[in-house]
Amino acid sequence: MLACSIDRKTGEPAILGPKQRVQYRPIHLSTDERGENLFVAYNNPSSMSVHKIEANGDIGDTRIQLSKDQAGIFGHQVRITPNGKTVILVCRGYDATDTTPEKPGCLKIFDLTDGEICHTKTIGPFGGFGFGARHLDFHPSGHCFYLAIERQSELHTFKIAEHGISDNPLFTASTLSKPLQSGVRQANSAVHVHPSGKFVYVSNRTYPAAPINGRARPNGEDNIAVFEINEISYEPSLIQSADTLGSLPRTFSIHNSGKMLVAANSEAARKINSKGKATSLPLSLVSYKIGENGKLALKHQIKFKEKNLLLFWAGFL
Repeated sequence: MLACSIDRKTGEPAILGPKQRVQYRPIHLSTDERGENLFVAYNNPSSMSVHKIEANGDIGDTRIQLSKDQAGIFGHQVRITPNGKTVILVCRGYDATDTTPEKPGCLKIFDLTDGEICHTKTIGPFGGFGFGARHLDFHPSGHCFYLAIERQSELHTFKIAEHGISDNPLFTASTLSKPLQSGVRQANSAVHVHPSGKFVYVSNRTYPAAPINGRARPNGEDNIAVFEINEISYEPSLIQSADTLGSLPRTFSIHNSGKMLVAANSEAARKINSKGKATSLPLSLVSYKIGENGKLALKHQIKFKEKNLLLFWAGFL
């Protein structure tokens, strides 16, 4: 891992301090509200570490490293609640295969005090089976968070109360606009709540479907699902599925103004569209204007036609 300073005028990053070696492959990181500690999630083996952030921005030595039995299966994200009191390690689990059973997902919940953590509970409805948790984002009120359930293409709403996080979701909604076709691998990915707290967005990804009897089939959904949030109950309702004009939108970001969303189609692919025509889809960034009603209006697409590349992460500085 490394820390970078950012030039306030140009936005150019520069490496700050020495690089820090970590034990495993890091997959996500975040800081606490004061920027005093860095929390890092690892997927294989699943783990989490905590590092002190020095006054000059350097990353300090590892303070805490979770053992295998503390970290669930396939850690994918770590977030700190808005009140700074709780750490949530999101663990995705694995689908069943022809030779292995399903491995359950969960949320590992830790109390946080002065950079020290203490495990309090594990949230995994129905034992974590059918609960492929990937990423979450908090509502600005701090009263709940929205969790993207990758392997089931669902959005779960969890309550945050004085006594802690609810053991089961308040609401469960599909992120897809139509029934899933047999043989199509569909998976959602990133989730972001609009700064206004009125809308929540989730990216849907689909992998190329295998032909049936030699005939190609239309694929699933590569889009941004737009949900309107009820201002009293916080229940999300799907109001739009905005096509990303590409394949596998793994990440997207919302500008702080709340007026612009940019999605990253992470892999080039050749897919069958809804009209049955094979279409080549390059890597691309797609920008949308966010309307007052939360819906997305396509503004621009930047295509990257180079082959054998991945566009894994995209975000605003």
